[in-house]
Amino acid sequence: MLTHLKLNNFKIWRTTGPMRLAPLTLLLGTNSSGKSSLIQSLLLIRQTAKGDDPNLDLNLGNPDAGDTVTLGQFRDLLCRHGIASPSNPANQVGIEFRWQAAASSGVTTLFSARYRTGPGGSAELEYLRLGRDGQGFTVQRRKAGIYRLQLADEKSQVGQSAAYRPQRSFSFSAATIAELGKRGEAIKGIGPSLLDELDRMIYLGPIRRLAQRDYVWAGRMPAHIGDDGAKAVDALIASGVALQQAKRRKQPPPPEGHLFTKTVEWLRRMNLADGLLVRPLGTSARYELLVQTEDEHSNIKDVGVGVSQVLPVIVAALFAKPGHIVILEEPESHLHPLAQSVLADLMAAEARERQVQFIVESHSEHLFRRMQTLIARQDVKPGESAMYFVEREGKAAQLLSLEVDQFGRVQNWPEGFFGDALGETREQARLMFERMKEEKG
Repeated sequence: MLTHLKLNNFKIWRTTGPMRLAPLTLLLGTNSSGKSSLIQSLLLIRQTAKGDDPNLDLNLGNPDAGDTVTLGQFRDLLCRHGIASPSNPANQVGIEFRWQAAASSGVTTLFSARYRTGPGGSAELEYLRLGRDGQGFTVQRRKAGIYRLQLADEKSQVGQSAAYRPQRSFSFSAATIAELGKRGEAIKGIGPSLLDELDRMIYLGPIRRLAQRDYVWAGRMPAHIGDDGAKAVDALIASGVALQQAKRRKQPPPPEGHLFTKTVEWLRRMNLADGLLVRPLGTSARYELLVQTEDEHSNIKDVGVGVSQVLPVIVAALFAKPGHIVILEEPESHLHPLAQSVLADLMAAEARERQVQFIVESHSEHLFRRMQTLIARQDVKPGESAMYFVEREGKAAQLLSLEVDQFGRVQNWPEGFFGDALGETREQARLMFERMKEEKG
C-alpha cells in the first residue's frame, strides 16, 4: 500500500508537500488543476521501472508504443514556475513516495528521486534514495554518467563509477551486484521490491473502451484489464463461462466465478441491470455479453453507455488481489447519481474486506457525499480515508487536505465547489413567492 507522495517542480506542481495516502484516497478539484498530474507521477515511475530499456532514467512515453503516460520531453515535465528548496533545485523534478508491504507492518520503504535535463531532451537521474529507513542505498550524480554510491548503514561512501548508475532509476545490473560482493547481496532485493509494488497497480483512465457487439475470448482469464478497460469484458466472459461449466456439471461455483457474481450484484445495487449473460456465438471464439433488465436480454452494445463505462470500474475493483492499488480517474463517468454513490460503497467494501487500496480522481459530489456517510456510519474510519482538494493558485497547483471528523463533516471545505444548494433553494423560494404575489395582484 502506498502511504506517502511528494512532488517538487512536477508539471503544474511547485510542490505538493508531504501527502498522506490512505486505503481510500479521494482527489477532488477544479478542471486542469493538477489532480491527474498526481496520478501521472506514479504511473511514470511504473512505466519506467517496467520498461525494457535500462538506459532510460525516466520513460516519458511514446504514443506509438501504447505507453500509459506520454509527457513529451524533460522541459515539458519541469514546472515552468518551479521554486528551489534546500533539497530540490528549481531546475530539477522531484518524485517521492513510500509504501508498506503489509498493512499491519508499519514499516515503509522510500523511493525518492530527482531528475535533471539530459541529452536530447531526456530526463537524467540526479539523485536516488531507495530502501527502508537505515537500509538501502543512495546514489548521487557526480558528472555525466558517473554516480557516487553510499549504503544507508555505512558512513563512508562505496565509491563512484559509471556502474553505480541505477538502471531505470531503481536497480543495479547483475554485474554491479556481483562486483559489490556482500554489499551487493545486502541491496539486491530492494529494486525488485519496488517493482513488486508497482506491479500491484491497476490503473483505469477516464476514457474507457466502448462496448462491442461481440468479443474474441482467448479461453483464459486475462492477466490484466488494460488502462482503458479493454480486457474487462474478457475477464467477465472467463468468469461467466467458468460458472456455466460448473452449473452444467452440477458442481459448486468455482473461485473464478466470484468476479461475475459480484459484478452482477453491484450492477443491481447501482440500478443499472438485473443480471448479465455470457453467450457463445456458434462454435467460434466469439462471445456476446447480454445485459438483463427485468425479463429482457440486450446486447451490451444496445444499452446505455453508462453500463459499458462502469463495468471496467467494477471489474478493476473486484479483479484486484489483496494488497493491490486501484487508481481510477473519473469512475463516475456517464452514471446517474445513485450509481455514483454506490461506487463509494464498492470501494469501501473492497478496501475493508480485501485490503485493496483506491486512489480516485473524481468530480462526483454524490461519490464524495456517500464517502462522508460511510465515515459517519463508521464503515470507514477517518484514518482509513484521505481527501484532498486541488485548485489553481495563480500559475501553480495548491493542495488542500480536507479535515474530516468522525461524523464525516468537512471542517475546511472550499466554498462553492459543489455549488450552493442552500442558496439555490433560497433563490427558488424567493422567486416563487414573488411570482405568487404578482399573480394575486
